[in-house]
Parts: sequence; C-alpha cells; structure tokens
Amino acid sequence: MNLRLKKISIENFKGITQLVIDFHKRTTISGQNATGKTTIMDAFTWILFNKDSEGKSDFNIRPNDRQGELIDNLVIKVSAILEADGKDILLCKKQEQNWVKKKGSEVSQLQGNINKYEINEIPKTEKDYKAYIDDLMNEELFKLITSPQAFTSLKWKDQRTILLKLVSEVTDQDVISTNQKFSPLSEILKEFSVDDLTAKAKKALKELNNRQAELPARIDEASKGLVQADFVKCENQRADLEKQINDLTEQESNASKASEALTQINNAIMQKQFNLGDLKRIANEKLMDQRREIQRKIDDAGYSFSDAIREFEKTEREIKQKHELLESNRSYREVLLKNYEEVKTMQVNEDTLCCPMCKQMLPPEQRETKLEEFKSNKQKSLSDIVKNGKQVAANIEAFEKEISVLREKLETCKANKVEQNKRKTAAMEELAKLPQQVEISGSPEYQSISAEIEKLEKQAQEMGTGSGYLNQLRQKKQDLVAQLDRVKSTLTGKENNQRVQTRVLELQQEQRTTSQLIADQEKELFLLEEFTKAKMDLLSSRINSKFKLVNFRLFENQINGGYKETCECMVNGVPFSSLNAGHRVVAGLDIITALQEIYGVTAPIFIDNAESVNDFNIPDMEEQLILLKVSENSTLKVEA
Repeated sequence: MNLRLKKISIENFKGITQLVIDFHKRTTISGQNATGKTTIMDAFTWILFNKDSEGKSDFNIRPNDRQGELIDNLVIKVSAILEADGKDILLCKKQEQNWVKKKGSEVSQLQGNINKYEINEIPKTEKDYKAYIDDLMNEELFKLITSPQAFTSLKWKDQRTILLKLVSEVTDQDVISTNQKFSPLSEILKEFSVDDLTAKAKKALKELNNRQAELPARIDEASKGLVQADFVKCENQRADLEKQINDLTEQESNASKASEALTQINNAIMQKQFNLGDLKRIANEKLMDQRREIQRKIDDAGYSFSDAIREFEKTEREIKQKHELLESNRSYREVLLKNYEEVKTMQVNEDTLCCPMCKQMLPPEQRETKLEEFKSNKQKSLSDIVKNGKQVAANIEAFEKEISVLREKLETCKANKVEQNKRKTAAMEELAKLPQQVEISGSPEYQSISAEIEKLEKQAQEMGTGSGYLNQLRQKKQDLVAQLDRVKSTLTGKENNQRVQTRVLELQQEQRTTSQLIADQEKELFLLEEFTKAKMDLLSSRINSKFKLVNFRLFENQINGGYKETCECMVNGVPFSSLNAGHRVVAGLDIITALQEIYGVTAPIFIDNAESVNDFNIPDMEEQLILLKVSENSTLKVEA
C-alpha cells in the first residue's frame, strides 16, 4: 500500500480557525512556535485514528478563547484527500457538541460530543469508518513509518521485538552449519536448549571444583594414619627369625650337629648376600618413583602452559575487537572533519536572495535576513559537528586506554607462558640428571649387611675350630628372640596401613578422575559460549543488513561473563542517545525506509523540528516528506 497526502482542510481544530494545505512530494511548513505546525500533524492523525500525533486519545481539540475557556457551538472539521495506490480517497470527520434540554428546564446542557464520519462524501458509522481506516493502514505500523522519532522512542524491548520480526529465526542448525566445531552440539540441542546445557554444565563444574578443592586435605588426613614401616620386610624377618630360633633350639639339643650348623651359617651368609641383591633392587625401585614424580611435575607444567596459551589467545581476541571499534570511531572522526570543512566553506546561494516569483533581488533588509539565517544555520551545523567530534574523540581515548590495559594483560600472559615453559624445562633437566642405576655400596644398610656377612664368616671359622660353639648358639638365640619381639610389635600396624593405603589410593584416583571431568566441563562451557556468540552475531548481521546507515546492538557483554539482551540504535559506533537532533532525524529516516521496504507500504513522513536538519543531510527518498520547521514567521508558511 502506497499512501500519499494530497490535501488537508482544517476548521476550528485546536488553534487553527481555517487552513487548507496542498501537499507535494516534499512540503515545508514553517513558522514560529505555537503557530500550528504540530496541530497539522494532530489533525491528520485525529482524522485517521482519533488520536494526536503522540498517540494520545484524550487530548482536547476544541479551541479556547483568550481567557482559556473552551469555545462552545463550534463545529470542528478536518477533511483530507489521500492517494492510496493511485486512487484518491476523501476523508471527512466532524465533531459537534451535543446540547440537550432536559424536561422542565429552559437551559440546554452539554452531554458530550458527537463525531460524524464521511468517506468520499458518503456518511459512515464510526465502526465502518474505523474498519475502513484499519484496512487502509495498520495504526501501529503507520506511527513507525510516518515519524522519524517513533521507533527510537519505544522501549528497547519493544524495539527489539519489532526488529526480530523483520528476519527469519536463527535456528541452532543455522549456527552449527557456520562452523564445524559446533557439530558436537547438533544432536543434544535437539533435546535441550543452550541455556539449559550451560546451566547444567556450570552446576556440574561448580560441584566438581568444590570436590576437587576438598580432596588434597582428605588425602593428607588419611595419609597421617600410616605407620612408617616395611611390613613385607618385617613379615620376612619374622619368618626368618622364627625359623632361626627353632633351628638354634634344635642345635642346642644336639651340639653334635656342628657341621649342619656350619652349613646353616654358610646358608645364612648366602641369604645375606641375597639381601644385598634385594637392596639394590629396592633402591632402583625408589629411583623409578623419583622419575615418576618428576614426570608428574612435567605434566603439571604442561597443563599450566596450555592454560596460559588459552588466556593469551583470549586477550588477543579482545584487543582485536576493541581495535575494530577504535578504527570505526577514527573513520567517523574523518567523516566529521570532512563535513566540517564542507560546511565551513559553504557560501550563500545567490538565488535565495532573489524573489522566487519575479527573480529580482530582494530588498536589502530581506537580503540581510536571509544572510543572517544562512549564517545562523551554518554556525549551528558547525557546532553540531564539533559536538559530535568531541564525543568521538572521547570514544577514541576510551578505546585506546582499554587497548593499553589489554596489551599489558597480554604481556602478563606472555610472561606466564614463559614461566610455565621454564618449569617444564627445569623438570625435564632434573629428570635427565637422575642416574639409570643406583650405587648403594656406601649406604648404611648395605654396609650393615656386609658386616653381618663378615661376622657370620668369622663364626664359621670359629666353629671350624670347635671353640665356644654352644655358647655361641645360646647367645645368638637370645639375640634373635629380642629381634623377633621388636618385629612382632611393628607388624601390629600392618592391618591399619592396608586400610589407610586403600583409602588413599581411592582418593587419588578420584582426584585424577575429577580433574578430567573439570577439563571436560570447561571445554563444553567454552564451546557453548562460542555457540551463543556465533548465534548472536548471525542474528545481528541479519537484522543490520536491512539498514543502510544505522546499526543495532542487540546483545552486550556482562562483567561476570556471558551476554544479556539489549537494543541500542547506533550510527558509526555512536549511540543514538549521543547524536544531535539532526542526525537523530536522519537515523530515523533510515529506519523508516527499511520498514517501508520490508512491509511494502509507504506513507507521508512528518519531520517535526526539521530546522535541526540541513537540506544536504536529508537523503533522497521516494516517500512524501512534510517538514515542520521553526522560523521567525509569525504565521504559517507553506513551501513546496
């Protein structure tokens, strides 16, 4: 539907007694404040929707006298000729007071107002008239495409709702198709939403982190219950001591078994030599434990190095984003500088100093007025540009500071990478320094067993001579019984240690499992955050592609991570609220153009306070423009 206002006639409407205006593709209506410019808009919206230009239905349309009292018995009338898709339509609306003289009273009393409607000079009921207007143009859409301020004056949630209706819904599959890394989410998103998955992952991660934080203390507490002893060795010692004692008892009863005793001593010497071999084996096992511990340090440093790389890359991305915003503001500053030079060099058009009818030069006082008006407009334009330039400069300074802070953070991340790499290198060097085999010949235990072997060999030599053999057996048995008592005392802690060691192993396995689960949840959360950002970027791109000048920021980062919905109109990175009046009008016209193209409808565009917009700022538009300007004229002036 293409709607065009060709003519409007107003009688006794608010402050206008009688006025007829013929409209063209671009019509300028100028005059001082309170001369009726906005009243023309109110009359047009009243005849269509029974509301003023601000959408209020309870506004007063009856004229007031000089004392501010309503003037009774006047017929209020507004008629308009509209062209709808090439066909003329004559609308007429009247309001008359309903005076009623009640029975027994000589004075009539006002009982409200009566509205009368006509379409193409055919009387209509209010219901039929309203239905005709509704069929002609949706009221809410009409507001949005006839006033540059209409859309941006809505609440941000209402703006966002309208914008989202302009494009098709961005589905999860749309986002998945943009990047292969989102393919793992394809199936699960058929059952759960991204918000549900994120909430689930955050809850799981919090619980895992709490559990992981408790485990070291639990492991340490359990380990304190360990009795420090080699129970395997003690068991062997007990069995060995019991056997030796039994053997000595038997030897005491039969001193004639000297040769057998000597054989046993030789066997003991052999066993001690075996023990020396066991010492070497155990020492090498300890060496392997050391190597495993150092390898754990290497792995830990490697994980920290990977974390440092991720933080470094994240900071780089933030710097890139801030840099793009900085360059956008710098580009806009260049545009403002260019505009400033263009406006600064503007000269008055000589044609404006001539009478538009006879083409003769205007009288000096009128020329002076025109020149002053030109200078005033020029100075206002320069002031507006300077104001915008200051705002852009402030934006540039802010972005530069943010980039500086991020670069310092980047250096910190880089230093952290180096530090973690040093840790890993140091651990690897420590591992390289460990020997492949342990030399234990100098250890006290090795020397002790060697001394025992030497002692046994001496006993064997003495037995070979037969001197003091029985006394040796008794003394040795006594020594062995004392050793057996000590070994038995130590072995009482074996069962306790078995329980403690089992529990420690369980907790250590739980610690490793929890660490892996935390890594898995963090990976899933990061992927979900990337997916959400990609979806928001895709939706924003689809919506902003509908506009030529303005862009809408539909999401904003939160301090604690994630995003929240918003809707802020921006021009070259400058928020709509920071634009001057003229640029707000131009931005509003861009929004109207997009809405009219999308919905396939056009209607007259009323630009109130049009004096804030220079002619060269108003884009070339096919739509009908009606500019309402404040001027020094004491009466309304209409120019085509």
